[in-house]
Amino acid sequence: MQMNKSTTLFIILAWGTCTACSSNRDGPDASPSPSKSNEVIVFQDEFKTFNTSVWNKETHTTGWTNQELQFYDPAHVSIGKDGDKTVLILTAERKNDQIMSGRVNTKAKKSFKYGKLEASIKLPKTANGLWPAFWMLGDNNKEWPACGEIDIMEMGDAEGIQSGNTSQRINTALHFGSDVKKHEQKYFTSNASVNLQDGNYHLYTMVWDENKIEVTIDSIPFNTFEIKDNPYFHDNFFILLNLAVGGSYTGITDISGITALKEGEKAAMYVDWIKIIETK
Repeated sequence: MQMNKSTTLFIILAWGTCTACSSNRDGPDASPSPSKSNEVIVFQDEFKTFNTSVWNKETHTTGWTNQELQFYDPAHVSIGKDGDKTVLILTAERKNDQIMSGRVNTKAKKSFKYGKLEASIKLPKTANGLWPAFWMLGDNNKEWPACGEIDIMEMGDAEGIQSGNTSQRINTALHFGSDVKKHEQKYFTSNASVNLQDGNYHLYTMVWDENKIEVTIDSIPFNTFEIKDNPYFHDNFFILLNLAVGGSYTGITDISGITALKEGEKAAMYVDWIKIIETK
């Protein structure tokens, strides 16, 4: 998820996304996985409450970035139930021809350098217009893209909408550069082996060291980025979770094109748990 306003250690992170009426069945590895003998859990949040010492709720106006159609409102971030789970909920809502949604980050509160980031996520049906993202930015007070950006998972892109394959098409990317004009990106977009918008929790994992960033889905390798000689990815990064609506990634910049969220409807992203694990 690009931060460009003009255009658009080991961690385990869980979030979930779904529509308000989706199933509560768990997908593969939806529960926190046991640590290996050389791994130590240094942080864990199962979202029994909203921990303000870790998380920030964001507020932004419509069109603030990427031509997105929602405005981010702290009231659309909550702790609630998903079946027998207590979870973090980011809710997108369309009301009176306006769209509100939720976005959180750990900036200046919880960041890390190198590690494994793992998320258990239940995604909404994104077509057409929802854009869930699980990603990271450099916690270094630099402007985008000089801060560095790691997109672990995002779904709902324009090509997926056109091909009718939004439920499996997933993107992972790196964004970097000294300034906006020199912005570079490396990305990989492909189809997951299963429907990731089936109402189940799925596992998204990032393993990051000084040489590479690897992404897996449900423990199946998806893509590897080589970063050994890239100076933008050797710093502390913080975590972001959000459910955007419309925008340049989706190819929908007018509210009339949003069919995934009709007037009076809501869609929610459920975040089950998060862990930070350090290898000793």
